Amino acid sequence: MDILFRDITGADRGFNVGSDILSTTADGVSLQSIWEEFQAAMSAWNAGRSAFAALFTFNTTDSFDLVPLDGGRIDLELASEFGVPVSGRVSPNYGRVGYYLEWYDTAGRFTYKFLRDASAAQVTAVQVAAQEADNRLIFKSIMSAITTPTGGSFGSRAENESGQTIYSLYAGAADDKPPMAPDGTAFVAGHTHFLVSGAAIVDSGDLDDLRTKLTEHGRGLKSAGERIVILVNKQEGAVIRTFREATGSSFDFIATADEPAYLTALTLVGSRPPSTFNGLDVLGSYGDSLIVQDSLAKAGYMIAVAVGGANVLGFREHPVASNRGFRLVQDKNMWP
Repeated sequence: MDILFRDITGADRGFNVGSDILSTTADGVSLQSIWEEFQAAMSAWNAGRSAFAALFTFNTTDSFDLVPLDGGRIDLELASEFGVPVSGRVSPNYGRVGYYLEWYDTAGRFTYKFLRDASAAQVTAVQVAAQEADNRLIFKSIMSAITTPTGGSFGSRAENESGQTIYSLYAGAADDKPPMAPDGTAFVAGHTHFLVSGAAIVDSGDLDDLRTKLTEHGRGLKSAGERIVILVNKQEGAVIRTFREATGSSFDFIATADEPAYLTALTLVGSRPPSTFNGLDVLGSYGDSLIVQDSLAKAGYMIAVAVGGANVLGFREHPVASNRGFRLVQDKNMWP
């Protein structure tokens, strides 16, 4: 006797065989093309990264660096008739600074039923949200590192997996070791780059103090091909717009050409500042410093950075290139 079996298909036996695999979204977009689009988007995302990251950080794969502090200078003496000068010896003193390496992740999971009825835009929305989360994490991490003092009265400093100390900006702690300035200036104990305004709202003196903290270290100077950028919230930006030499400020605030037009009896001497700088929107200039206003900057705080030379924060990445950046993986065995 012949026994007849129904054709076994995934739909009526609970198995996903080849004929049951979805190949398109509900609106007819190929899932393979969406995946390839995600991969291309991730490559572009990692290449561009964040404008803020480029402003403050430099990339490194090392767990620590040796920063030259002093002892790298020699002096010339008046030559004698014997032609035997004193031999110079360079004995640089180094400080060791560490960088930590941590992994962050998120997941996008789609059920068979969801993909059957979802449009390409719904699937892509998860990718877009993940990229926004990456950008926000980088910004928050950079701002935290810049604005959080450690050491001394601010508490102990963290260490990385190799036992190397991770330092904040100079906060006046005993183990803070600012390097000697190019002009030979040595900085005494208690030197700090965390300043507190003496007024309830920002005034031009606050901007002057920020600029001085950079220029006294030989940073932000035009002769060195650098420029000072001051990051502010719109709350501070509204006040900075009003700064004028005529009312006691060191410089006039000059708006960019893209700012809304206004009437004035004053004549501009020189040129307007650029509307953008390194991918950031510029509000205007104060002296030779650019004022960058962004809603992500915290109200009540301002951050000044010298751009064009060595950046202040190490952005540590994995030594293996394929493990760097914001990666798109499809198998749990590929986790670090």
